[in-house]
Amino acid sequence: MDNIKFVLIGGGSYGWTHTLITDIACTPSLKGAHIILQDIDPEPLKTVVPLCQKISAELKADLKIEGSIDLDPSLPGADFVGLTISTGGRWADDIDMEIPARHGVLQLVGDTVGPGGWSRALRNIPVVTDIIRKVEKLAPNAWFMNYSNPMTVLTRTLQKASPVRSMGICHELQGFMLHVDYFLGIDWEKDITLSMAGINHLIWILSMTTKGQDGLALMKNYIRDHEHFKPLGPQVVNEELARAGGVAPSQKVKFDLFERCGFMPAAGDSHIAEFFPHYLRTEEEARRWGFLHKGLKAHTFARTGSREDRGKKCKAMLEGKTPLFLKHSHEHADRTIAALSGKGEPLITPLNLPNIGQIDNLPREAVVETLAYLDGDGIHPLAVGKLPHPLDQYIMRHIPNQEMITEAGLMGNKDMAVCALANDPLIPGPDIAAKIADDFFEAFRDYLPQFNGKWSF
Repeated sequence: MDNIKFVLIGGGSYGWTHTLITDIACTPSLKGAHIILQDIDPEPLKTVVPLCQKISAELKADLKIEGSIDLDPSLPGADFVGLTISTGGRWADDIDMEIPARHGVLQLVGDTVGPGGWSRALRNIPVVTDIIRKVEKLAPNAWFMNYSNPMTVLTRTLQKASPVRSMGICHELQGFMLHVDYFLGIDWEKDITLSMAGINHLIWILSMTTKGQDGLALMKNYIRDHEHFKPLGPQVVNEELARAGGVAPSQKVKFDLFERCGFMPAAGDSHIAEFFPHYLRTEEEARRWGFLHKGLKAHTFARTGSREDRGKKCKAMLEGKTPLFLKHSHEHADRTIAALSGKGEPLITPLNLPNIGQIDNLPREAVVETLAYLDGDGIHPLAVGKLPHPLDQYIMRHIPNQEMITEAGLMGNKDMAVCALANDPLIPGPDIAAKIADDFFEAFRDYLPQFNGKWSF
C-alpha cells in the first residue's frame, strides 16, 4: 500500500474521533494517510474535522482529513473502514435503561448483555448489515474494524452478512493493564506478559507474568492486604489512566470473582456485573457491590456528561482555549492499521473473531475475544486451549443467547428474539421478558424494521 485510506463511520463523535486521529498522527508509518470522517449528522463534523486537521498539523503527520455525510462516495479505495455508531443515539441508550428498570431489572451500562444489550443489538443489526454490504460492493478488499457495541453480536452479524474481512476491537484489556500498572508499580506496556480469553466484556486473565513473577499471585496479595503490599516499583497513576478517569475506586466484582475462581476478569465492574444475576438482583445488593451510589448511570465515558458538553470541549480545543493532548492513547486502532498494512511493526492485541480453535471448548464460529498476532500477512489468532471450569460455564450462559439475538435480528424472528431475552441471566422470568420486549418493540418501532416487514436480510 502507498498512503493508507481510512474511512471512519460515525466519525463525528466528539469523544472518540480526535483520540483515534491523534494516535494515527503519532504513528510515523501512517504519515500522509487519507482519512474520511463520515457521519450522518453534519453538525459535529464542523468541529471534529478541523480539530483533527489541527492535531495532524501540530504533529506534522500530513494527514489528509475530510468530512462527509455520504458513505457511498467515501468508500471506494478504502483500505480500512472503522465503525463507531449507536443507532438511535443517546436517547435510545437512555430508553434501554429506563424500560427494564420499570420492570425491576437493574443495569449499569446496558450495551452488551441484559435487556439493554439485547435492544441495542436488534436496533443496530439492520444498519450494520447494510453498511458491510456497501463496503463489500465499494471497497471489497478493506479491513472492517468494528468498535460498536454490543461487540460480540455485531461482529457476529458482520461475519454472517459478508465475506469482507472484519474484526471487533475493544480496549478493556488495556484498561485492565493500566490499573495493574498502578497496583503493582510497573510499566504496563513493557512489564506484563499474559494470556487471556473470553467474550467481549467478559474476558479472563488466565495467566500473567510481571517482571518474572506470577502477576496473578501478586494481584492476590495486593487485594488481600494492599496497605502492606510491597509494589515492584513506584505506584504512580499513569497519565493515560488519569485522563480516562483515574484508578477505579472499587473493583469489588472483579476481585470477588478472582477470589472465587482463581482467574481475573479484565473488564470494568459495571460491565462484568451484568453477566451475572446476583450482583444486580436488588438495589440493596447492587449498592453492596459499589453501584447505584450515583443513580443508575454507568461509570463509562459514554454515559458521563452530555453530548453538548463533549462538543464544547472539542470546540475549546479547536479554538486553543484547552490544550491538545498530543500523545498516544491506550487504544490499538492505529497500530492495527499499521500492522495489517505491512507499514508498521507486527502487533499482538485483543480481537473479537470467530472461534476457529482459539478456545477449544467453546462453539466454533461463535465470536470470542483472544489475543491475535497481526502483520502484513493478516490476522493470526492465538490459541489458549480449553478454558478452565467454571469460566466456560460462565461464558456459555451467553453465547447461545448471542447467537439467537444475531439470527433473530437478521431474520426478523420476534419469537426467537423474546426467547433470547427470557434466557438472559438478568431477566427473572419469561413473563417479565415478554413485557420488556413489548415495551421495546413499541418504543423502537421505527428502529426495528426487520420486525415490521420494512427490512430483510
